[in-house]
Amino acid sequence: MSPTRPDRGVTHSTLIALAILAAILTPGLAQAAGSGKSQSLPTNIRANNADFAQKSGVSTYTGNVHLTRGGLTLTGDKLVVTRLKDRRQIKAVLTGNPAHIDKQPDSSDNKVVTGHANQIEYSNASSVITLRGDAVVNRNGDQIRGPVITHNIDTGVTHAERGQGSDQRVHITIQPAQNDGS
Repeated sequence: MSPTRPDRGVTHSTLIALAILAAILTPGLAQAAGSGKSQSLPTNIRANNADFAQKSGVSTYTGNVHLTRGGLTLTGDKLVVTRLKDRRQIKAVLTGNPAHIDKQPDSSDNKVVTGHANQIEYSNASSVITLRGDAVVNRNGDQIRGPVITHNIDTGVTHAERGQGSDQRVHITIQPAQNDGS
C-alpha cells in the first residue's frame, strides 16, 4: 500500500497511468459496454489514489474505485491492472467488499446486467470476466449465484462452479417468459 501523500491534485504519473489504462481496456470493454459507437467512448477511472510502476507495467488504484465506459460501471476498493508479455495483454483485478459490475442497456443489448463478488477479474487475452467469492449475476430477473462465475465476452458463454474446496453449490433462478399482450 502506498504511503499517505498530501493532496497535490492529479500528478503526471497519474495522467500517464490513466491514459495507458484507457488504451489497454478499450478493446475488451467495448464489447462489454456494447458495440458500434461505444467503441469510441473513453474509459474513466476515479479513485482516492493511483500508482503506476512503468517498468513492471502495474497500475494500482485504491479507495472508492469507479471505472466507467459507456453503460458499463465497475466499482470496488482496489483495481490492479498488469500489462503482460509484450504489454498488449492485460489482466485487471478489482476487489471489494464486494466489487460491483453494472451494465446498462445499449443499442446491441437491451438488458440490464448487474453483479457482485469479492473479486472481479478480466483478461483481454482470453476475453473472460471471472467473478470470485460469493458471486452473483442478475439479468432480467434471472440470477446466477455461486463461488465462481465466468463469462466469455467473445462467445457469450457463462459458466458457474463451486470452486476449489467449496461445498457451496451453484444456484440459478430463471424467471418465466413474459407474454406480450396477455
